[in-house]
Amino acid sequence: MTGTVSRRRFLGITGTLGAMGLVAACSPTPGGSPPRPAATGGGGAALLPTYQPFDTFPPDLTSGNPGVSPGYFTYPDPPTAVTSRVPASGGPIRALTFTYDPVAPEMSNNALWQSINEALGTDLDLEYTPAAEYDARFATTIAGNDLPDVVAVKGQQQQMPKMLAAKFSDLTELLSGDAVLDYPHLAALPTPSWRSTVYDGRIWGVPVPRSLIGTVLYTRADILERAGLSLQPGSLEEFTEMAKALTDEREGRWAFGQTPLTVLLETNGVANTWSVDDAGVFTFNGRLPGYEQALADAVALNDLGVVHPDGNAAQNTQRNEWMMAGTTAFQIGNYAGWPKFYLQGAGIDGFRLTGMLSPAREEGGTMVRTAGPAASHFSAVAAQDDPERLAEILRVLDWLAAPFGSTEYITRRFGKEGETFTLDGPDPVLTPEGVNQATLPVRYITENSPVIFESQNERAVRDQFDHQEAGLELTVPNPTEGLYSEAAASEGASALQALTATEQEILLGNQPVADWAAAVESYMSAVGNKIKAEYEEAWAQLDG
Repeated sequence: MTGTVSRRRFLGITGTLGAMGLVAACSPTPGGSPPRPAATGGGGAALLPTYQPFDTFPPDLTSGNPGVSPGYFTYPDPPTAVTSRVPASGGPIRALTFTYDPVAPEMSNNALWQSINEALGTDLDLEYTPAAEYDARFATTIAGNDLPDVVAVKGQQQQMPKMLAAKFSDLTELLSGDAVLDYPHLAALPTPSWRSTVYDGRIWGVPVPRSLIGTVLYTRADILERAGLSLQPGSLEEFTEMAKALTDEREGRWAFGQTPLTVLLETNGVANTWSVDDAGVFTFNGRLPGYEQALADAVALNDLGVVHPDGNAAQNTQRNEWMMAGTTAFQIGNYAGWPKFYLQGAGIDGFRLTGMLSPAREEGGTMVRTAGPAASHFSAVAAQDDPERLAEILRVLDWLAAPFGSTEYITRRFGKEGETFTLDGPDPVLTPEGVNQATLPVRYITENSPVIFESQNERAVRDQFDHQEAGLELTVPNPTEGLYSEAAASEGASALQALTATEQEILLGNQPVADWAAAVESYMSAVGNKIKAEYEEAWAQLDG
């Protein structure tokens, strides 16, 4: 990796944490993708697109922290068209992506999809697979000769820079600096989200931006309030007592649907998978005393019986159902999934959902928090012979990123008024047919800068906003954001699988915590030391 961005600027742009908790952070989670290094290859701030946010639709809630998403109590009235021309007039645009939702009806039976195509001026021929199957589909696609026009690049791949250069369009001259202003909706995407698209100092795609808040300890606030419990414990001891108070095995109630290791790591001061000192020496955080202490704390919670007995072997969808049914009071999940819980909780009397921050170990101690990457993934454009075709594809991507408050956003997310959505005041609301059709995963190609909006639910908007504002103040920069490790991409998965297997066995009580240190050293010998060396080499190339 080569580059000229300084370490100070590097961390300032990043401003997020990466993975924490090997099981939680390095395996797929619903609504998002596995946290990963946002390999940029350098190039400095001048390489990144100029940021030009939309100010047409002022929000109801704003923060002095630019990482906090703006909050809207109602949809802007009236919505405004922000696209000056129909984006396309040529042949269909093929796009390959993935989904975490059920398959949407085909285009011929999907009015929402048809509305998008009408607005685009061409057919968006969308191909997609379940997220869990996408790696195999991506590999097959790259190996073949029939590459779609747009391809979602999810996670790091082996020989990533070479693969991108061989198969995809270099977008640097079209999107770097002020050039992006020709695509104003792309220019409104947050600067940190673009860093995941840059390899060897070139821009290779358009990001799918996400809120920096990352993983959330979802909390059934209504259950805690009825039990007279605080929504934010001040120490591990209070957190533990809270869990005991929420658990009644005879009544079929437990505090947690899974062992909350991600919370306990933060409680013990462990943020990110790697850390770096002032000399540029990287440390795998599994070696930190706090990591082993977090495992011991997790085992202690399990022994108290506050975790659902089937929880650590269950799927996340099952754990979500437990929380919504009141069987458990907490659930760990990605922030992007927050809105779906309001839909599921619409019929629950007094339902309220909040996010709890990981408490300090001792009352008054330091709190830290892990945030997610600024982009879920990015969409690359296949190599094009015709510059006008490339510009047309970028105009389509620009339309798909139209901001909240626009008529384009309504078409993209809600479709056709009277058929797939109706208006409740100024707010678009999907019809039953629209709910089914809106699973079309256009948002996994690209989308607008994140906002907080829950129709007719001001408290929900405030709860999410407050959680982001409090949580992002505690984030610790992740030093591996922006660094590419070939060893991590090509060899890391198998070695990590063995390490996470040991972690899981410890959490299940099948191995002692004392086994962790040896498992970490095996991981370091297998691949961790290579990754460490590559990160240190890349870090050293950042100027001082």
